[in-house]
Amino acid sequence: MKNLLLLATICCCVMIVCPCFGQEAIPEGYTTEPPKRTSINVGVLMGGGGLIGADLEFLVSKQVGLQLGAGLGSMGFGVNYHFKPNIRSSFVSIQYLHQGFGDNHYASYLGPMFTFRARKIFQFGIGFGTILSTGPGWERAWRGKDEPSTSVALLYNIGMYFPL
Repeated sequence: MKNLLLLATICCCVMIVCPCFGQEAIPEGYTTEPPKRTSINVGVLMGGGGLIGADLEFLVSKQVGLQLGAGLGSMGFGVNYHFKPNIRSSFVSIQYLHQGFGDNHYASYLGPMFTFRARKIFQFGIGFGTILSTGPGWERAWRGKDEPSTSVALLYNIGMYFPL
């Protein structure tokens, strides 16, 4: 009788305690929380190639993200392909950068870029862009000098990213 009472007590405890722990079950593939799907990037030559700029990136599928940015006198847009299904992973992208507006328009670029992202906040990007158009800022910068004969420019940036 004592053994039966002990067995019934253990069964009741298990039936009460197990469902409580079941509420904390972590879905397969997740560590402690679902991966972030949005980030804000801030740095030098970000946000369309401005001296200081910021981008907002959000994943539209597991590995494809859209990026919109603005900086000091610049704006940009990109489509990113992440190597892992996580906003913290490195990626390749096609970027459109527009530097300057109106009389200060310098140039517009379109091209591929590789962005390395560390596990925490550091990121660095490098690529090249075809010069789509130039403006008055370009003319002022090259006045009295030999204008470059190339139609391609080196694009790079460095900064921090903050997953949201």
